[in-house]
Amino acid sequence: MDLGPLNICEEMTILHGGFLLAEQLFHPKALAELTKSDWERVGRPIVEALREISSAAAHSQPFAWKKKALIIIWAKVLQPHPVTPSDTETRWQEDLFFSVGNMIPTINHTILFELLKSLEASGLFIQLLMALPTTICHAELERFLEHVTVDTSAEDVAFFLDVWWERTTPRRCLQPCIWTNWPR
Repeated sequence: MDLGPLNICEEMTILHGGFLLAEQLFHPKALAELTKSDWERVGRPIVEALREISSAAAHSQPFAWKKKALIIIWAKVLQPHPVTPSDTETRWQEDLFFSVGNMIPTINHTILFELLKSLEASGLFIQLLMALPTTICHAELERFLEHVTVDTSAEDVAFFLDVWWERTTPRRCLQPCIWTNWPR
């Protein structure tokens, strides 16, 4: 998936600010501990940062930036931090997301799924799922289903149905192996 040039300093600064505000609101806990019930109180700065970036008049392609931001956030969830200093020495050279990913604190899947739901990004969610290797895709689908079934709200059901609609819409050429265990 081509991210284009990552000359997004201003946008990442705004997104970083959203995460910093969310961290302050959730203090003394870390964002990696966030639960679904905490999202309403903590998620607003992150959502507002993404909306600000996407609606900026200088942006000719707001959807493209939203997609880049969600890719960066999902990459952060999948690979939060290097474990040792030697990992850092190689990752900055090999990892496309290293510099921008380090601007985002360690987060969990709750933040990712709630952000996707808040942005009404079911189509983008499916598109990004299709880009993942099959085993990771299956694991992410399981996490999504687990997330939706905990403290389920009307918004959760609506988002799940939107994702389901995107999954079943014939205009998409879906990889059949991704959906092997997906409920029909």
